[in-house]
Amino acid sequence: MKSRSAWLLLFPIFGSMLAWVFRPSEVDWIRLEKPQRIQIKKKSLPLPTGESLRFIHVPHQKYAISVLEVPEQILALYPGETYSHAGATAFAAWLSEQSGHSLRLPTRDEWRDAARAGIPNAEFAWGFGPPLPPPDLHFALAQAPRSPGPAFGYGFRDLAGGKWEWTQEGLLLGSAWTEQNPQTLYIDYQLQPPKEYAGADTAIRLLWEE
Repeated sequence: MKSRSAWLLLFPIFGSMLAWVFRPSEVDWIRLEKPQRIQIKKKSLPLPTGESLRFIHVPHQKYAISVLEVPEQILALYPGETYSHAGATAFAAWLSEQSGHSLRLPTRDEWRDAARAGIPNAEFAWGFGPPLPPPDLHFALAQAPRSPGPAFGYGFRDLAGGKWEWTQEGLLLGSAWTEQNPQTLYIDYQLQPPKEYAGADTAIRLLWEE
């Protein structure tokens, strides 16, 4: 009887240990939340070249953001340089005049909303985890990529890797193919370059206001 009583006392202790070992963390519960279905609207902006620039409407906001960084063949239409913050801002104003639509650089908060795709706590454009980029991401490369990177979230491409992207505040977000430090891929990471910086590793992503 004494032996049996001793075993009975062990059950609640062992059960408590199991509950502690296998209890999911609070972060795990957040990540296991079911994603809500969101209707993503897209639209195109006709350009003087006969091409068009595709935009994705950010849900619950009165603006859309270009799917891609503005490609070189469109930047080449502009008579000035487009690598600096001043040049990127001027290009957006010029294209607004040419197209008849209100275009500008996104703010850092607008850019981050697009990158997080409705997940407030997302660390990267692809979600959570250590800063180990997906194998097909345009990051830490020996030469410039010739095609856009993979799509994440709402469907935007190159919000991680590709090229650094200008914001209204003059900040650079998103990292670039030239970088080696994966910490730069965090959505909250931002680079404050010198005011006159005009590197070829920068890009323009446009916001279209309704």
